[in-house]
Amino acid sequence: MKKKIIGYGAGGHAGVIIDILEDNNEFKIEGLIDKIQLKKKYGYKIIGDDLSLNKIYKKYKNIFFGLAGIKSIKKNILLYEKLERLGFNIISIIHKNSIISKNVKIGKSVKIFAGVKINNNCELGKNVFLNTGALIEHDCKIENHSQVGPGAILSGGVYVEKGCLIGVGSKINQNIIIGENSIVGSGSVVIANVKKNSIYAGVPAKKIGILK
Repeated sequence: MKKKIIGYGAGGHAGVIIDILEDNNEFKIEGLIDKIQLKKKYGYKIIGDDLSLNKIYKKYKNIFFGLAGIKSIKKNILLYEKLERLGFNIISIIHKNSIISKNVKIGKSVKIFAGVKINNNCELGKNVFLNTGALIEHDCKIENHSQVGPGAILSGGVYVEKGCLIGVGSKINQNIIIGENSIVGSGSVVIANVKKNSIYAGVPAKKIGILK
C-alpha cells in the first residue's frame, strides 16, 4: 500500500517533483498546499494554504517541499523550518536516473533531479537541492539549504556554505569556498573564493553585489 503524502507548493518546481513521485510509485499524493484561489494543479486538489497547516498536519504527516528560486532562498528556509517545527516528515526526492556514489553522505529532505552525478566522498546537508544535470565532483561539501542549478559543475573539493545558489551552467574550480548566503550567477566561472552575502557573476566571476 502506498504511503500518503501532500506537497507544499504548486508551481513549476513542485510539478517536477510530482513527476518523480509518480514515476517512483512509492507515495500517493493526496493534495497540494498553496494559495487558496487555486482549486487544482497538476491533477491534484489544493487542500489548503499556510493558515491550514496545523489542521492538515493532523491528517497528513509526509510532505514534499516544492519551493525553490533565486529570489526567495531565505524565505524558503523559513518556510521549510516552519514545516519542521510543526512535525511534518519532509521527504527526500531522488530521481532514479541520478548517479550517486555509494560513499556520499546525504542529509534529510534533499532533492536530486534527473541526470545529476555525485562522485566519491561528497556530503550533502539538509534540504540541499541539486537541479537537473548538475555534476558534483569528489570531496565536495554542500551545506544546508543550498541549491545547485541545472548543468552546473562543482570541481573536486568545493565547499558550498549554507543558503547559497549556484546558477545555471556555472562552473566552480577545485577547492573553492562559496560563502554563506551567496549567489553565483548563471554561466559564471569561479576561480577564487566567493565572500559570504555576495553576488558573483562573469567569466571569471567577480563580485557584483551584496545580499542582506
